[in-house]
Amino acid sequence: MNKILQKQERLLSANQAEEESSCAPPPPECKDQAFVPEKTSRDELDLLYEEAIYTVVNQVGVPSPEYVTNEGDIFNYLQKAFDMGQEEHEIILQRVKESKKASFSLRVSVMKGKNLMAKDANGYSDPYCMLGILLGQSPKDTEEKKERKFSFRKRREKLEKRSSVKEVLAGRDIQVTDVKPETLNPVWNEHFVFDIDDVHNDLLHLDIWDHDDDVSVAEACKKLNEISGFRGMGRYFKQIAKSVRANGAAASGSEENADDFLGCINIPLNEIPVVGFDKWFKLEPRSSASKVQGECHLILRLFTTQRDTALSKMATNVTIHKKMLSQILAYEHKQIQKEPFNWNGQVCAAAWTVLSHHAVQADLSPLQQAIIRWQCYSSHHRSQRMSYALLLRLLKTVEAEWEDGAVQGELEGLLEESFRLYCDYCLSQMKSMHQIFPCNNPAAIIRCELMLRSIGHMQSMAAFQVVCSNRTELHMEIATVIKKGTVEWYEGIISTIKPDEGVDFFSISYRQLEKLVADDVNVAMERVCGNLEQESSRLTQTMGETLFELYMSLKSLKRFRDFLPLKDTKMLALTGFHNWFKTSIHKWLQIVHEKSTERIHKAVETDMLELIQSQSKHSSSAVDITACFSQVRVFWAQLAWPDSAGAFIFITRLTDNFCSEAVCYAELIKRKIERGQLGRDHKGFIVQVCVALNSVEHVRGYLGALPKELDWRGVEQAMEESCGLEGKEQVNKSLNGQLYNVDLDLQREAKRLITYLTERMVPELRRCIQHISLSPDSINNDEAVAPLMKYLDDTLVILNDSLVKENLTRVMQSLWELLLRMILDAVAENRGVQALVRFFHADGDGLLLEDLKSGDYKGLDEELRLNKCSSFELIEQYFLEKISQQRILKHSRFGRVSVKCYYDAPEQRLTVEILHAADLIALDANGLSDPFVIVELCPHHLFPASRSQRTQVKLKTLHPVFDELFYFHVSPEQYRHRCACLTFTVMDYDWLSTNDFAGEAVAPLSDFCWPGRPSATPAGKTLQPVILHLSRQKPSEKPIMKMLDARTGDREAQEFVRKLKEIEKSMEEE
Repeated sequence: MNKILQKQERLLSANQAEEESSCAPPPPECKDQAFVPEKTSRDELDLLYEEAIYTVVNQVGVPSPEYVTNEGDIFNYLQKAFDMGQEEHEIILQRVKESKKASFSLRVSVMKGKNLMAKDANGYSDPYCMLGILLGQSPKDTEEKKERKFSFRKRREKLEKRSSVKEVLAGRDIQVTDVKPETLNPVWNEHFVFDIDDVHNDLLHLDIWDHDDDVSVAEACKKLNEISGFRGMGRYFKQIAKSVRANGAAASGSEENADDFLGCINIPLNEIPVVGFDKWFKLEPRSSASKVQGECHLILRLFTTQRDTALSKMATNVTIHKKMLSQILAYEHKQIQKEPFNWNGQVCAAAWTVLSHHAVQADLSPLQQAIIRWQCYSSHHRSQRMSYALLLRLLKTVEAEWEDGAVQGELEGLLEESFRLYCDYCLSQMKSMHQIFPCNNPAAIIRCELMLRSIGHMQSMAAFQVVCSNRTELHMEIATVIKKGTVEWYEGIISTIKPDEGVDFFSISYRQLEKLVADDVNVAMERVCGNLEQESSRLTQTMGETLFELYMSLKSLKRFRDFLPLKDTKMLALTGFHNWFKTSIHKWLQIVHEKSTERIHKAVETDMLELIQSQSKHSSSAVDITACFSQVRVFWAQLAWPDSAGAFIFITRLTDNFCSEAVCYAELIKRKIERGQLGRDHKGFIVQVCVALNSVEHVRGYLGALPKELDWRGVEQAMEESCGLEGKEQVNKSLNGQLYNVDLDLQREAKRLITYLTERMVPELRRCIQHISLSPDSINNDEAVAPLMKYLDDTLVILNDSLVKENLTRVMQSLWELLLRMILDAVAENRGVQALVRFFHADGDGLLLEDLKSGDYKGLDEELRLNKCSSFELIEQYFLEKISQQRILKHSRFGRVSVKCYYDAPEQRLTVEILHAADLIALDANGLSDPFVIVELCPHHLFPASRSQRTQVKLKTLHPVFDELFYFHVSPEQYRHRCACLTFTVMDYDWLSTNDFAGEAVAPLSDFCWPGRPSATPAGKTLQPVILHLSRQKPSEKPIMKMLDARTGDREAQEFVRKLKEIEKSMEEE
């Protein structure tokens, strides 16, 4: 078969030569004829260059690592970018150095605080901020500042030492935020601007205070025009706070209401980064004795308010920055040699340094910078194309920074024009998209996709909808342009085609050749099929290979019909040629099944049940079987039967063969193990059985992939189209049924192997369990269990190393069940007690059996019986006892509840009406209760999907009226359990503590749901209500509760006990 497939692959590769896709650049885009790039004159370039040099000379702020800090390197770059000679550069540089230094201001945004100290009795504070600029300090003062923390409240002797602060300070230099009442996390969001005298030495100082009276601190700041006689801003701030209380009615000269200090922040201006601060600052104390906490969020940015350049006096900062970016952008793009059309817009470090400093000094907001970048890049793109991914990213940046009402005037016009021009440019490209973005050029396809995404994103932006509000039909413009461009392209293509009046040599010769081949093959296949249909006839291997080659050759010949004109493909002689091979394929499937079975027998016989490699845990026979299956599957894929509905019969046969062969393999492996052809030592035996289990699981996993490998989905759709839903159901029933049955068979064989494995462990396990049962009381539990644990530990190590995950789970489950049975059998046999009974009975000569099996013996026997029960069985026994007690309860001092229950059998719905309760016990101090009723189906493991429901609370009454309906879904399988019941728990609602338990009652479902009961008929609604008397027994008094409580490792048991203990605790607290 492999020879046939290799020969066919060589034939197909010769007939189907694939063209290698080229990596050529995309065709050039259409130039915008209306776009004329702005040409900067030499004089304008000189002025712009002066602006750039002035920016570098007056740069402030701490640069980040990506900035260039060497001025010489920046000047060299600017000379190249602005095409400036050395002599002109020196002249402009000298002029800048002689000009007036830039004047700087600091914009401070006090945003919010968090985790401030609570100073008021209510556990909050009323915080406000006071901030100002400390004037420049000498180097000596700076060194002193490092040794001590600055505070607005200094002792006079320390303040007098500071001579660098002005004697007179204007009140307008102090800024105050609003007071935020009763909060430890204030939100101010207030903005201030300070003029800076010395940007390298000045310091920003901020205090946060707790306001303690009603007088406005800001008003006090305004009233104090000048404060003299103080040598520090700290005293000035303190004087303001005093002035507030002096002018307020509540102060009366006392400082009981003095504002409390919450912390301060000192920020040297020379530590602010170029792009400013946007961070949380930790509050500092004013002295070592101060205790402060919390943080304050500040946004700080330095900018110039006055620039001594010619260009800054003629144009706005937005215009200057736009021209500077355009000049640098044009230069940077020229330096790109590889794929300039795909440039991502990244500039060098020197260019980024100049542009960042200028944007900061020009006080351009992030939104203004984003708009300028978008305008410059989109404008440059119209003359020299770049990456559309870059333009899309710039649009997203504008969208992220956009704020309604933040763009007006010049910037709004700039944004509107850029949007309009970019839309027009993209529309012009779409009109010629067949030439600009050809389908055979991957790079062009990517650019087209990104261009469409960018213009689609632009249309959805809030910025576009604001500045281009009249352009709401952009999608219609795109559709119109594409239609028009497609028509022009099609007409252009048609105009270049000339009618061919020659002879269609291929069509004539192919149709003739195809007819000759079809006639000959049809006659030959009729003869072959006639022979194969005879009972004694068999398909030989040589004949099978010949027929397969013939089929594949006809399939290749038929493929050439794709090159025929459409009118010539309708009535070809080879149409339906696959039907000639149906009989031979059936014969071939039979032979393949026989050969596969022989191969399976041989593979199992030679299998030594050893791992073929360290990564896999199955043996060589599993590999042989799956390889055999894969060869058949590859053959079927090569066959590519064209009739999907007709292929159903073959796929059913193939699946059946695979399944029967897999079961045969599993039985042979099991038989090989049972014959005892395994290692004699304990470990070797376990390893070989594990390898056999893994081999069966490997084959089982291969069969699980058959639906995808054989395209069951395609067959299902084809059968549905030809036969309707019945055909689809037939496929599902047949194929899925086969797979389901073989899965059960393989799991059964695997279970037999596991049983064979665990049976070999029984003697050793029994010895270990007997050791536990015969151990004296003087030996602790760990010593008694030690032999069993060591044996299990050694065995599980081998199993873990030898089994795949699925089989390890199965073996451990089987071993666990075996251990449980053996332990339960040991308990049930109770050899010691029975031996004593026989000894004292003495074959009738001793005590009577009736005397021996009474009193304490019954208690012991009952406890042993309960020990044998599972947790679920114990819980069911608990509810059976409660049902029995409820039936005999005819009177109760805890009150009663009236209910109606009726069952709708067709809907499987149980309706519960809780009508009223009476004579409930008083659980509140006022001699009454606030009762409500919880109704639920029990036991919970029988009703896992059911949830408890409750009535409304009735306040201050011992005779509540509820009249509420509840519905539960109950199936016949559920209500047939004797322990299945409804529980009604009456609780007293407490607002400040846990609810109190008032009593409970149970009602078995057999009273309502069984067929023939009056409540299980349509007349059930008219029945009289049932009176249930309440009880208040302590659950811990029951033996079953003690038994469940002792099972600490059982989650279900512990959860059941926990709920009952909560009720008992409520009863003890009353």
